[in-house]
Amino acid sequence: MLAIGLGLFAGVSWSVHDLLARKFANSVGSYTMAVCTMVAGSLLLGGYVLWNSQIWHAGSETLALVLVLGVIYAIAVSSLFKAFSMAPVSIVGPFTAGYPALIVLWGLIAGLTPSALQGLAVVLILAGAIVVGRTGPDDGGLKSVAKEQRVPLFLFCLLAVLCFAAAAVLGQVISQTLGEIETTALCRIPAAFFLLPFAFAEKPAVAKIDSAAWRGIAAMALLDVAAVAGINYLGRLPGKEFGAMGISSYGAISVLLAMVFLKEKVSPWQWAGIAMIVVGVCGLTVPQ
Repeated sequence: MLAIGLGLFAGVSWSVHDLLARKFANSVGSYTMAVCTMVAGSLLLGGYVLWNSQIWHAGSETLALVLVLGVIYAIAVSSLFKAFSMAPVSIVGPFTAGYPALIVLWGLIAGLTPSALQGLAVVLILAGAIVVGRTGPDDGGLKSVAKEQRVPLFLFCLLAVLCFAAAAVLGQVISQTLGEIETTALCRIPAAFFLLPFAFAEKPAVAKIDSAAWRGIAAMALLDVAAVAGINYLGRLPGKEFGAMGISSYGAISVLLAMVFLKEKVSPWQWAGIAMIVVGVCGLTVPQ
């Protein structure tokens, strides 16, 4: 139950995070915003990490894995932000919310044996995400994206899904020895350096970013590190693969938030998809 709760917490956190990403992605620049978010996240956790001093005992192999994790996470976040600069939340959110299914697949390869109810719940969550993403209103959803941008949009979403799943699995492995907070904080340093050339290529005018955007970036960093730390802690819990499926709720939650705050339209079929996701997440919480 705790594993599902952590997954849902991450889902809610990333829903608000995605709302802010959609709001500021175009004005700030996707890669610039990703770098600022990574740096802010490290600063938020830096004091605790240095005080705890666990990092000073990390071996070279662990630090090398942190470096790899940082690059993977950088690609995931920047791809997500690029997708948000091209399409509404009602498309990007549900498409990218399915990545925890890859974590479940990894669990199956590692020997996880799901019950029939858990298998049905996973199918409902994935199907719901697809329904929400594919059934927008006539003047919204995928129809609001220019045809020449649909293939790049799909590729950025796919890249985000693959890299978020890989980052979740690798982060849980590293956290076993380094700690959840330390892993969350340290991986953002190589992530920021990896993204710097892309940010400079955007010709960002950081000095011109207004106070609202800076507050948004700070909030995104806080939400991101809280969610990632929670997901990393999942690696210590039984049923961690299904706990990760709770993250998929963020696709539905982000659509609801976008409807309220960004005035995006939601079709009846999208509501049906949201209901499927909710039922699927509830199914995962039923004791076996």
